[in-house]
Amino acid sequence: MIFKFKIADIVFEADIRYRYTYSIMKDFLADDSEESLFAFEITDEDLQKEKEFSPHELSDPMYESTAVYRKYIYRVMRDYDAFFFHCSSIAVGDKAIMFTAQSGTGKSTHRGLWLKNFPEKVRVINDDKPIIRKIDGRFYVYGTPWMGKEGMGENIRVPAYALCFLSRSPENYIGPIDTASIVAKALNQTVRPKEPELMGKLLDLLDGFISHVKCFDLRVNMDDDAALTAYRGILGGTNED
Repeated sequence: MIFKFKIADIVFEADIRYRYTYSIMKDFLADDSEESLFAFEITDEDLQKEKEFSPHELSDPMYESTAVYRKYIYRVMRDYDAFFFHCSSIAVGDKAIMFTAQSGTGKSTHRGLWLKNFPEKVRVINDDKPIIRKIDGRFYVYGTPWMGKEGMGENIRVPAYALCFLSRSPENYIGPIDTASIVAKALNQTVRPKEPELMGKLLDLLDGFISHVKCFDLRVNMDDDAALTAYRGILGGTNED
């Protein structure tokens, strides 16, 4: 069936087959009065490509879900200055803060420490695959339907403020990061197109994004003090401010 969705303020139509795909995307349905900017369908060939790409054996409905976001992101990257970023993203007021790392490092655990210690201040934008979009020279972090295992996120837009490259450490530390390595590290956390022209577009977006936000080297354990250290280093002051 054909459904109209609105993700990252971009309205599009997708012809999808499975109830699972609809169930995770239903909070992003567009109003009938909104005009679609483009449309696509998920074909048998698309599903087969996802099966070949995936390191794990999944169900066809799950393959369809990943095929939708792959088709969507390549189109909006080309035409609407947007890209997926593998991170846990939170909002503190009007500031979006992103924690990125290799899978298994503890992004979601660290996000959980912020929710635990600052429950009145923190909202989860997306715990796995938010969209970063450039609009009129500014970058924004958007919630998407693809929220990770815990399904945490909202259909919201928040101005991008800080990007933290997270790693495990016995002691908590936050400080500046070597700017020469940031683009390469960031590139490993997004969907990389094969087309040279589109890859060039992605590199330009990443370069602009990294120049726009504050970037940090964040080394943490899993104690409450990890969130307190990160909060003070990113936002200044104390959690009482």
